[in-house]
Order: sequence, then C-alpha cells, then structure tokens
Amino acid sequence: MLTSMSKIVNHSARRLEIADACLAVVSRAGLSGATTREIAKEAGVSHGIIAHYFNSKNDILRAALQRSYQQLAERIDANLNGLSGTAALQQAIHDALPIDEEGRIGEQIELAFWAYGLGNAELAEERWRSYTEWRRALEILIRGAQAQEHLEGPDPTLVAETIICTLDGLGAQVALYPDRITPERMFAIMDATLAGFGFVTATDI
Repeated sequence: MLTSMSKIVNHSARRLEIADACLAVVSRAGLSGATTREIAKEAGVSHGIIAHYFNSKNDILRAALQRSYQQLAERIDANLNGLSGTAALQQAIHDALPIDEEGRIGEQIELAFWAYGLGNAELAEERWRSYTEWRRALEILIRGAQAQEHLEGPDPTLVAETIICTLDGLGAQVALYPDRITPERMFAIMDATLAGFGFVTATDI
C-alpha cells in the first residue's frame, strides 16, 4: 500500500517537474520552441522519461497550462486569509495583475497559449475550463462584496466577465509592452472597474 502511494506521489511530482520545465521553455522560446527534446533537456530527463509520463506534446502543454493556472490560484488564495467582502475581491484582482517579472513572463506564456489554442481544440478546451473556474471563483467573491455593501446588482457573472476581460487586456499590454504601463496604473484601472459596479474600494490594501 505504501509503495503504491509512493509511486502515485512520485508520478505526480515528476509530471509537475516536466510541466514546470515546459513553462520555462515556453517563456524563453515560445510554443514553437517547446519541443519534447527541449522540454526534456530543461527538466534534466531523457526523451523516454517524457514519453513515460505524457502521451503526446499536447498532453504536456495541457499539463503546463494547468500548472500555470494552479500557481496563480495558489498565490491568490494565500493572500485572502482574513479578508472578506470588497477587500477580498480587490485583493484577488490585484494578485492576478502582472506587476513583476514573474507576472510578465506568465502573461507571455498565456499569450503564447492563446495563439496556439486557435488551431488546437484540446488546448482551447483547457483554456475555457480554466476560464470558467476563474469566473466562478470571482462570482463567489463578488457576491460576498455585494452582500457586504448591500448592492442588489448587477449580475455577478457580468461583473466577473468584465473583470476577466479587463485583466486579459492589461495582461496582453504587459506581455507586449512591459515598460509602458505601471503597476499603479493597472491597480487604478481595476479599481475604477470595480467602482463602476458600485463597489467602494480601498486605495491601498
């Protein structure tokens, strides 16, 4: 039993290592440069090891995309402890913004997956699944904020979709023009978006 559990843990850990290696390759060489050979080299394993853990390159890319969203979700969740209402919503949005080098690289990876997904149904479906999870998580925070501020509307789904679209637009700007928009400006844009829906936001959280 313990041996079986160890194999499961090791299998999952190795898949995460390879997914991280894929993200590293994509960040510097784009998806066109993310060959299984380069991913194996980055991970420090043989091509045969890659083939053992993943059925195809698409399988690796899906795992890498899942890993990217998992890392973002973990970062957001870690900063929500003790927060509620509008403060929690604002914090989650601020944490989703690409305000540092790690965030900029993440947005470059995201754009690469967007472009690749245009001709890849499997990746497009994975992207949509992650989008849906993010939207639902935001809807929960939005409902909490609306209840705190006694707001009767608008529809939380509409608010969540607006937030995500604005975040995506800012992310694309940061990925393409990293020196042309400051973190302070991004915070201001997102806070203005929330204010437009009736939320009272703190200037600094």
